[in-house]
Amino acid sequence: MNVLNILNEIEKVDGAVYERLSPRRAALKNFLGLGKKISLAALPLTLSGVFQKAYSQTTANGATVDSLNLLLTLGYMQFQFYNNVITTTPNLIPVADRPIINTLRDQEQAHINVLIKTITDLGGVPRAAMPYANFDYTKVNANVTTNYGTFLRTAVVLEDLGERAYKGQLISLMGTSALALVARVQTIEARHSAQLRQMVNKLQIATLKYMRPWVSIRRNDADGTDLLPITGNDSMIGTLNPVYDIDTGLLNRETKTIQAGIELIGINGNTNLTVGPASEAFDEYLLTATVKTAANLFIKAAFQLK
Repeated sequence: MNVLNILNEIEKVDGAVYERLSPRRAALKNFLGLGKKISLAALPLTLSGVFQKAYSQTTANGATVDSLNLLLTLGYMQFQFYNNVITTTPNLIPVADRPIINTLRDQEQAHINVLIKTITDLGGVPRAAMPYANFDYTKVNANVTTNYGTFLRTAVVLEDLGERAYKGQLISLMGTSALALVARVQTIEARHSAQLRQMVNKLQIATLKYMRPWVSIRRNDADGTDLLPITGNDSMIGTLNPVYDIDTGLLNRETKTIQAGIELIGINGNTNLTVGPASEAFDEYLLTATVKTAANLFIKAAFQLK
C-alpha cells in the first residue's frame, strides 16, 4: 500500500484533506512506523480509521460550525462599528461615554476570538475577518459617523440583532459542546443592548424619550403611554423590522403576547398585565434565515450572508 499515493489522490478531490487531518498530526507523524506495530493485513483498516475520524468529525460538526460562523459574522459587524468610531472619530463620543464604548469594542473582540477558537477546535474553518469597508451602517441614518444619537441608535439595533440571533442559535446548538459558550455570550449581548438603550434614553431623542432598557412598545414622548395598536418596533425605522418583528409566519414578533401557547394579557385575572408588559416580559429569538435577512441590511452586497 502506497500511503502517499492515497493522500495524493484524495487531495485531488479534497484540497483540504491535510487540514482535516492536522488535529491528528501526532498520529500522522508516526504513521510510517505503523507497519512495525501492526500487521500488514491490519494496515488498511487502521488507515481507514484515521480518515473516518477526520471526515466524520467534519460532518458531525458542520451544523455547529455554520451556527458559530453566523454569529462570528455578527461579531465582526459589531466590532468594526465600535472600533471605527474609536479609531477614526473618537471626539464623536462624549468623554464620559468613552469607557463604555471601549468596553463594548473589547468584548466584541473577545467574542470573535473565542468563536474562532471554538470553530477551529471543531475542525471547521472560521469566516475570514471582515473589515469596516464590508459593512453599511447607514440604515438608521446616513449621519451615523457624525451624529452621536444616530450612532447610539444604530448600536442598539446591532446589539438587539446579536442578542436575538444568539438566542435563536441556542436551539440549533442543543446537545453540542458549543451550547454553554453561546448561552454565555447571549447574556453579554443582552447587557450591551440594555446599556445602549439607557444611553439613548439619556439623550432624550425625539420619539424615543421613553425607550426602555429592553425591547418594548414605543411610548408617547409626551406622557410615556403605550403607542397602540402595535404596528412596529421601538427603533422607529421601518426597514429594520426584520430585527424585531418578522419571523416565519409572523409568529415570533417582539410584540407578541402569547408564550408557550398561553395568552399573557390578563392571565389569572391580573388586570395590570396588559399588552405592554405582556409583550416586553420575554426576549424573542430569531431563526437563522431571519438573522441573515436582518444582518444583510448592514452588509454590502458582495459580502452578504447566503
